[in-house]
Amino acid sequence: MNQRIVMVGGGFAGVKCARTLRKLLPKSDYDIVLFNRENHMVFHPLLAEVASAAVRPEDVGAPLRQLLQGIQCRTEEVTDVDLVNKQISYEAYDGQVRTTGFDQLVLCCGNTVNLSLVPGMDDHAFPLKTIGDALTLQAQIMEQLEKAEVCEEIERKRWYLTFVIVGGGFSGVEIAGEINDLVRHSTKFFQNINKEDVKVIVVHSRDQLLPEVNESLRVFAKLKMEQSGVTVMLNSKAKAATPEGLMLADGNFLHAGTVVCTIGVTTQPLIERLRVAKKYGRLLTQPDMSLPDYPFAWALGDCAAIVNALDGTLSPTVAQFAERQGVQAAKNLVARLKGQPTKPFHFKMQGQLCAIGGRSAVAEILGFQISGILAWFMWRGIYLMKLPSFAQKAKVGFEWGFDLLFPRTLAHLKADRSKRVGRAYYQPGDFVFKKGDSATEFFVIEKGEIEVVQHGSDDSLQTVAVLTAGDFFGESALMNMTERHHSVRARTELTCMVLGRNVFTQVSAALAPLHEAIASATRRRQGMWHEVPEVRQLLETIPIEKMVEPLPMPPVELSACVEDVVEKMDTTGADMCCVVDSSGHLVGVITRSDLLRALEKAALADPDVDLPVTDLMIANPICMSLNEPLAVAVATMRDHDLKQMPVVESSRKRIPLGRIRIEKIVHHVLVEMMNRRKRQSVIA
Repeated sequence: MNQRIVMVGGGFAGVKCARTLRKLLPKSDYDIVLFNRENHMVFHPLLAEVASAAVRPEDVGAPLRQLLQGIQCRTEEVTDVDLVNKQISYEAYDGQVRTTGFDQLVLCCGNTVNLSLVPGMDDHAFPLKTIGDALTLQAQIMEQLEKAEVCEEIERKRWYLTFVIVGGGFSGVEIAGEINDLVRHSTKFFQNINKEDVKVIVVHSRDQLLPEVNESLRVFAKLKMEQSGVTVMLNSKAKAATPEGLMLADGNFLHAGTVVCTIGVTTQPLIERLRVAKKYGRLLTQPDMSLPDYPFAWALGDCAAIVNALDGTLSPTVAQFAERQGVQAAKNLVARLKGQPTKPFHFKMQGQLCAIGGRSAVAEILGFQISGILAWFMWRGIYLMKLPSFAQKAKVGFEWGFDLLFPRTLAHLKADRSKRVGRAYYQPGDFVFKKGDSATEFFVIEKGEIEVVQHGSDDSLQTVAVLTAGDFFGESALMNMTERHHSVRARTELTCMVLGRNVFTQVSAALAPLHEAIASATRRRQGMWHEVPEVRQLLETIPIEKMVEPLPMPPVELSACVEDVVEKMDTTGADMCCVVDSSGHLVGVITRSDLLRALEKAALADPDVDLPVTDLMIANPICMSLNEPLAVAVATMRDHDLKQMPVVESSRKRIPLGRIRIEKIVHHVLVEMMNRRKRQSVIA
């Protein structure tokens, strides 16, 4: 029976390793099986050119079956590796998890994108890791140009034409240059767009671009990019991405219709689950790239921490190292099969190249530094030769030749965004939508609070309701097929799940309880003051501080245990307890109705461990601040069926000052209404 070599990953390292193994091992004795989620190898250095329409997407994805003849290629996803029993688990074609054994295992699955390291980046920024990412970004660029062409508001037009790239490494610099070239050179085809309206900004957290190359080339790259119109912001760190742009750590906000993120990579879940030695999340290998204690398992490429015997440092995660690792790992694997000694990985980097836009590049090759158009021609020539198949070399070569003579295509396919399901992140004060906007989306609050805002005749804004985690909004205009009648803005940091119009309609129609809940909420919100406008007018005249009363007991800290809290509530007769963090900010509330859960938790808990107060409290409770109208407080309490609510210093400084109770508010309003009617009766 043939020995079975299983490989996981079809990138630079995997393809080189598989090709070398197939050359060195006879087909009659060894089966090689390669698992890769996509049926092609992505040539990552050219993704920026796909996004800028310089190269067709299919020409940077080399089909694995055509590259790896004599090797079984499978697109099922490997979900687990059992090194002890020498088998892998994978999700098969029918969705079932199956297993297969191996005699030798090669892990070369790279890493994955993790934009969630920066709040909102995963929801509002465009990554550049796959061909799909590049196509999506290309469509976004074209769409922004089309919108800018017909936009009548100059500030909004500039917003459409502003592109922010986060990260000043190779990927960030290359995509910034490509976007800048594409957009600026395309303005001649638009009647209402000027080059002066275009802004491309690179945001980099370090003090120089391209930390991988020589300092003189870094300076040259920055100078040439700025001369071509790119703004370079060094020592600037991204804090959050929102629908309106990018917030920086220093408090500045970059208003932009497009944010591209080239930072944020993380370990593949498959690698995370492996219980072997790791360094910086990567598999720590022996000098020959085998795993310690598992001589039949090998790791290479971006998922592996491989020490370069040349200088004793970890190998960088770049293509030329991955390719050399693939070749050396294959030779070592064959040597081990034959009982021969293996060799440590040893490689000297031959050089680095980076295109910076404007037919200019920087390069370090064999110790020589080159910049400008010569480096750009070298960049194209070298990468052309590195393409894995002759067909790709020919196609990309012709496309680059045409690119020198003809303008790039501005055609793109529109996607119907009303069918999407996604997430959105907003900073405090950001508008989710404004009055008059078309209704295309339905929102469910995952974290944070929003305020529903009414517009006055004098353009004043008045908060009429507050919603919090678990609530939904935007349904009324969708169900009635009308424009938005109110504005909604984030009261705190806000994360929402977003359903497009078609998805919302289909789900709400098919799920009767959801449909009824939405309809009920719509009727309740629309009819809150319809029958009793007098109550609303009266509430607007009463300051909220007049209704505030002291908390029934002092707040407790997060470190408190449930037993102590219940005891204090019992001895003080309190029906509510506020929980605060070390800074005194409100983070939770416990009410009488929550106390029964203490019995359930205690029955299941370890008797030797105190129950933490977090097991009992309602986290991030909705509350009011002193400067908010009492009418909003009452509407919020009615919408959430609350009998009482904490009052804090402000929406950003949530230090509890007291509480308001519905009994006290109703009593005060009733007395005022009766007095008003008596006065009106006397006058009559």
